[in-house]
Amino acid sequence: MNNALKKATSFELIGLTFMWFGIVVGSYVSLSERAIYSEMGKIIGGTESVLRPSTYVFLLAIVGFAVFAAIGFRTADLQLSQGSEGALPVFRFTAVGVIVSLVSLAIFAITLFFASFNSFRSNTGIIEQLLGVYLPILLAAAACIFALLAVTVYRKSNNPEEKLDPAQKRAKREAALAFIYPIVGTTIALIIGLIFYQARRENPQVWAWVLILAIVAGSIVAGSIYSARTRALGVKAVARPVRVPGTAALNLNFALVVVYIVIVTIMAFTYGLGAISALDQSYTVYPPVERVAPADADWFFKSMLPAILILALVEVSAYIAVRIRSIVSAK
Repeated sequence: MNNALKKATSFELIGLTFMWFGIVVGSYVSLSERAIYSEMGKIIGGTESVLRPSTYVFLLAIVGFAVFAAIGFRTADLQLSQGSEGALPVFRFTAVGVIVSLVSLAIFAITLFFASFNSFRSNTGIIEQLLGVYLPILLAAAACIFALLAVTVYRKSNNPEEKLDPAQKRAKREAALAFIYPIVGTTIALIIGLIFYQARRENPQVWAWVLILAIVAGSIVAGSIYSARTRALGVKAVARPVRVPGTAALNLNFALVVVYIVIVTIMAFTYGLGAISALDQSYTVYPPVERVAPADADWFFKSMLPAILILALVEVSAYIAVRIRSIVSAK
């Protein structure tokens, strides 16, 4: 396992750590944002605004993970294309990281979309709506497109010095469109749903959903058409890694490692968010004189430190497992 492969593995784990801390910080920021009302229905704490700092903290955390994951993937991909020993396990590990980051961005956008229903007030300004809802969704979509193109069409394993003929250039362009169309179409559909809600002050009805789903379906079909065109041209617009045969035991071990990492990572996020929730006094003290309890040493050692150690356990275990597989596959 050379230094480049070590860096590729480290980038994935650094990205995971970045996202974990970002989401924990975002949850802490959101503690003081939730609106609290008096018995008369008057707001006495928090905010009713759709423009919330925590939204951008969450977005930054996930985008940061996507960037680190893409860098790690591109590094491993280049090593695999150059025939470096032990590159395939690292390539697979970084590919999982990219997939998780893309899924996280999609979940963020969809969650923000549905959370926005019933949250627009009649006096909400257009700037507040644009910055609080529409812009984060657009940024998440842009990050998805950037990450997808960086790890597919414009991979580092593609030879930049190779001159492409017109057919190859067309194939590469249409391969990019095959990824872009579904994301752009889905983003447009989400925005249309939000505009419909804002205009009618009610959740999208059946015909509005028909329009939204038709746009999503059309974008998926358009992506499929461009994908088929790329394949029909018979051009390798996207580099394909060479499969190295492995034993069934190693494949089973890899699957078990992935399952373990996923489960323990979920536990790290769960305990981290649980530690932040322990600081919330909104429901235990009324009226809430002090909404957020102080993050003292007792809280840190009892609640936050175990979550940090679980995250460290995930990263150490993942790094060792990937390195061992890399060393074994190089023999």
